[in-house]
Amino acid sequence: MAAQLKSAVPGGKGQDMEERLRAYFLSLGYYVLRGVKFTYNRFDVTDVDLWLYLRPTPISRERCNVDIKNKKTPQALERIFWAKGIQRVLGLERCIVATTDPRSDVAAFGHAHEVTVLDGTFLSRLEKSARSATTRLTEEQLMELVDRACLGKIGGDWKGGYERSKARVLSGLDFDGANQWLHEIATLLDVHLSGPVEGDAALRLAYANVGMFLVAVDFLMQGCLSMDTDQRRYYLTEGFRYGKNGKASAEGIVRVASRLVSAATGEAASMDIVERELRQQFSGVRAEVLGEFFAKAGAQGTIIEVAREFEAAAYALQAPFPAELSVPAQAVMGTLSDHFGRDRKRVLASRPQMFAPASPANAAGAAGA
Repeated sequence: MAAQLKSAVPGGKGQDMEERLRAYFLSLGYYVLRGVKFTYNRFDVTDVDLWLYLRPTPISRERCNVDIKNKKTPQALERIFWAKGIQRVLGLERCIVATTDPRSDVAAFGHAHEVTVLDGTFLSRLEKSARSATTRLTEEQLMELVDRACLGKIGGDWKGGYERSKARVLSGLDFDGANQWLHEIATLLDVHLSGPVEGDAALRLAYANVGMFLVAVDFLMQGCLSMDTDQRRYYLTEGFRYGKNGKASAEGIVRVASRLVSAATGEAASMDIVERELRQQFSGVRAEVLGEFFAKAGAQGTIIEVAREFEAAAYALQAPFPAELSVPAQAVMGTLSDHFGRDRKRVLASRPQMFAPASPANAAGAAGA
């Protein structure tokens, strides 16, 4: 018997407004994440209501935190201070406050401090605008689907893993973060391909992680703007293989590890064995596959558009099969499959078991088919 998702959005007006604003910013061409947790030393500090990413020019990137308060007493001036503080702490390029407060003084105060204010008048118009209409799963519906598929924390806590993946955009748009997203994608694709798993939750989460990985790659491409194709290939390959600190740092770790093993065993020969084994592990990473592909794709400036496609696929009412994605998105899936050592034909041809829609008359409450 097919399962169904709840059609209502838990939490009421606040979450509804967050979804409307997400749809609005998506319509403007932004890559958007909702409910991104900022953590410090494993402590949850705050949530960024919306995180926006844009590639306005080949040489610039824009990251933005959006603070949303859909309440009778929104304390708008306080939210401006809060949003500006988050922007500065996270090193973002811009911040926005969306508030039901219609007073012109609020917008003027925001402008004086370089904070864009979407006031009550704007939000009222947005509720009636086609730009805020959405025919996709809400954040709550996707998490409900994910929790049901993996039985919450019992089955691996996919929801928690996705929250950590989202949180990484705040501080991990580097090669270390990209490699962590690659690990998540490989794990989720293996779950999806192993089947049978209820519904398409693993595939949806894989799509979402691919989107975030591509955002990281696009952000990293700023580091090789003046390079030719061969130089870009080397830059990317070394980054995917050794991480953000590079080959020298990785080899330093290898030497320390080999000395520790040698000291523990009392055998000088252990050092050579360990160093050789660890270097083989590094060389076994198929980083050239990614370096070759993104050295060319990054120069074309289309990576962020493909990232937006994967994000949309993750939240689609009917999640597309890999073979139904656009040609550029299929190329990404194929390249990732090659990097992971998976059969790209099997990945692209995979067709998961689906959920039936909750109600034909209520698109917003439908489940992924």
